[in-house]
Amino acid sequence: MKKFYLKRILSISLATVMTLNLAACGCGKKNTDNAVSDEEAKHDATAYVFKESPIDLGEGVDLSSINSMGSFGDKVYAVANNVGDDGNNVTTMYTFDKDGSNVATVNIDTTADCSVTNSAVASDGSIYTIETKYAGMIDGGISDASIEDLLGGGEDSFEVIEEPASEDNVTDDIDQYSAEESEDAAEADSVEATDNSDEDNSADAESSEADENTEKDTFEDNLNQISEAQSDSLGGTSEAAETTETVDGISSDTENMIISDDPAQANADTDVYYLVKHDASGAEIWKQELETKTDSYYYVSGFLLVDDSTILISDTLGVHKYNTADGTKTSDFDLADYADSDYGISVMIYKTGKGEVVGMIPGNEQSFYRLNLDEGTLSPVEGADNPFYELVFYPGAGDYDLFGVSTEGVYTYNLGDQNATMILNFVDSDINTYGLSQMVALSDTQIAALIPSDDAGYTLSILTKVDPKSVSERQQITLGCNYIDYDVRSQIIKFNKTNDNYRIVISDYSKFDSESDYSGGANRLNTDIVSGNTPDILVLDSDMPVDSYISKGLFEDLSDYFKNDEELSKLKFMDHVMETFKTDGKMYKLIPSYSIETVAAYTKDVGDKNTWTIDELEKIIKDKNIQYKNVFGNLSREDVFEMALSLSGSQYIDWSTLTCNYDSDAFIHLLEFVNEFPEELEEEDIYNDVSAYWREGNSIAERLYLYGLSDYNYEAKGTFGDKISLVGFPSDNGSGSALYPNLQLTMSSSSKVKDGCWEFMRYFLTDEYQKTIDGALPVSMTKMDEMIAAAKKKPTYIDENGKEVEYEDTTYIGETEIIISPMTDEEVNGVLDFINSVDQVGVANEEVVNIIYEEAAAFFSGQKTAAEVADIIQSRVQIYVNEIS
Repeated sequence: MKKFYLKRILSISLATVMTLNLAACGCGKKNTDNAVSDEEAKHDATAYVFKESPIDLGEGVDLSSINSMGSFGDKVYAVANNVGDDGNNVTTMYTFDKDGSNVATVNIDTTADCSVTNSAVASDGSIYTIETKYAGMIDGGISDASIEDLLGGGEDSFEVIEEPASEDNVTDDIDQYSAEESEDAAEADSVEATDNSDEDNSADAESSEADENTEKDTFEDNLNQISEAQSDSLGGTSEAAETTETVDGISSDTENMIISDDPAQANADTDVYYLVKHDASGAEIWKQELETKTDSYYYVSGFLLVDDSTILISDTLGVHKYNTADGTKTSDFDLADYADSDYGISVMIYKTGKGEVVGMIPGNEQSFYRLNLDEGTLSPVEGADNPFYELVFYPGAGDYDLFGVSTEGVYTYNLGDQNATMILNFVDSDINTYGLSQMVALSDTQIAALIPSDDAGYTLSILTKVDPKSVSERQQITLGCNYIDYDVRSQIIKFNKTNDNYRIVISDYSKFDSESDYSGGANRLNTDIVSGNTPDILVLDSDMPVDSYISKGLFEDLSDYFKNDEELSKLKFMDHVMETFKTDGKMYKLIPSYSIETVAAYTKDVGDKNTWTIDELEKIIKDKNIQYKNVFGNLSREDVFEMALSLSGSQYIDWSTLTCNYDSDAFIHLLEFVNEFPEELEEEDIYNDVSAYWREGNSIAERLYLYGLSDYNYEAKGTFGDKISLVGFPSDNGSGSALYPNLQLTMSSSSKVKDGCWEFMRYFLTDEYQKTIDGALPVSMTKMDEMIAAAKKKPTYIDENGKEVEYEDTTYIGETEIIISPMTDEEVNGVLDFINSVDQVGVANEEVVNIIYEEAAAFFSGQKTAAEVADIIQSRVQIYVNEIS
């Protein structure tokens, strides 16, 4: 049996570099106070425009395999890792002029079992790399046997031992790097990261995922035993495997996925790192093994060619100087004051535009340091108390110390400054991305970048500053939001690319949030709206007093726009849903998709209807002798209370009249019902498999989210195994089911560009857009008809001959596999009838919910009666409603 360790073979360093981006910023943190100016939040759309010019590296080049970029002399380079036809690692360096022309290729000489994770190029073209031989990999890669032989049994076959999913698999479930989504990665330096210098810059999570997808596509037919978690881990970062077991003569690493029958081989569980020099042709000149012994995970966080004689490497053990002549280490920095006892130290190192070497230590209090190469010390940079959590930094150029990238664009930054300065805005430049995988700042007006996007994959481009005076003059439409919706942002970019008359500029008020005021953006937006400074288009959220705004005449009635639209007037829509989303019969909000939240119960218990009361549910509980904790499938009091407020809470507040009735008998009854549930579940309840509770008669109803017809089908034929009724949460006031909009757009009644606003907004109702909706219910009847047709058929796949093959849809209840048959006409019509019966729009105002939770606690703890608590809630919510309106 061949010995083979299938661990992170394909472009391993992509995920490694991605984790630097995550660690280099405390992403997800709020801005510090005064970190964002009004000019940045509401900017001139002509000031931050760059032109994108794609670079052609040649036919068949996989741009997602690029893991580092940099510059040397008057050239730019990009290094890519791939797997050759023989299964061995292949590293290629592409060089080109600063305008993207004169592309040349250098094949870097590496051994088959090593992967290049960091690179830098000297002025004479010499190439310096860090190459990693991962634990258990066999010299010669997998060239000794074909994949078919390896999986087919016999002499050249191997056994697959699966790697369990782990929180340490940092590439899991990441689509594309977002500088606002990775707080944990910055705070836990245990993630394995690599940094890059001006010669070696960071990649992001999209690089990792795209490479993972490449490897999965290559191997999936033969390695179908490997789990999703294992596929995610491929291409991940370096790590020291910690646990090895031997069972029946087969040695397996429980931290990673090992394929081996040789315990000695499998126990070689330490990754080996090398510092390597190549000449300009890619031939190896010297190779030195790096010291990596540590009690924690070893990783490289920085690699910098300082000058022709000095290399700096930052790793778990510290920062070290190496000689370029032969790769020997000449000294270590004194970093005892900065080391973490559990995870060592992580210092991101950069070269500024003036040639100074600086570092940043990521984490909660990340800050900048100047490195004294002669003394081997760090000194903090004074002046700025802004940790810049939202930025990923890159080496500087010209007069600028560093460049930073956020989800919004590119910035320049000089050490000690309080703020970074935006130079490029992605949306204004019609670049559909939330970050850059790699970036080389050639100047503040020219950038080479690897750009990821969901709709176009990757592009390698030169970005060049456009003179604001030459930007085409179009009428400007301002779209305001408190956090921009991804889909809206994508549509804005498409609109701006194709519309000759209007251009949309995003004013994202979330930039006004800060550590001292997490509601700064929402409050600022509310102030602008009520003071008459409403953006032309608004993306609404659930915390806004929308009905109050409407009653003040601040939003435009879109009814005539919709009725007079030549294309839309001919389309079929879900009329009841469209009508439910109106206010007093007028269309103030454009809502393209939605979901429904409800409660399902056996029809034999509740009848064939869409509502029930608390009294009716309590009678069923008594008759069936059901424990309250199991009524909805094992829920605590808090769980039930949250569900009640989500499904029926909006019945107690009327934003159009600015009144509420939390002191009503209905709300008091609701409090008393919720109080019957246990404050906390027992530990055994938390870990119980409750999937069979309904079929076994232990539970009565279950909360259900309808994002499509299949959700109903699985609930009826899987969970309940019998006919169900969608009755909502029991309510004494009416329906306990609610429509929840996925997106709400409105137009300011004072806008000067209303025709342009409608030109953009209307697209979300067109068949072209509605057909792209996935994971939600559309307002288009045409799209709904497509969903109905699909629900009435078995699922299919395309086999190797291109033939569509049906298969059984199944689910598991406990350990029993249940076949989910296609829906019948009767079942489909039942769901449609239910949708057309829901007349409540869910509202989840966070402030109101917090007031209710705070005051209801006194009743649940026995300090006050339900009526007393209801009176207090009524008073506080009414005051809040009056204040924000």
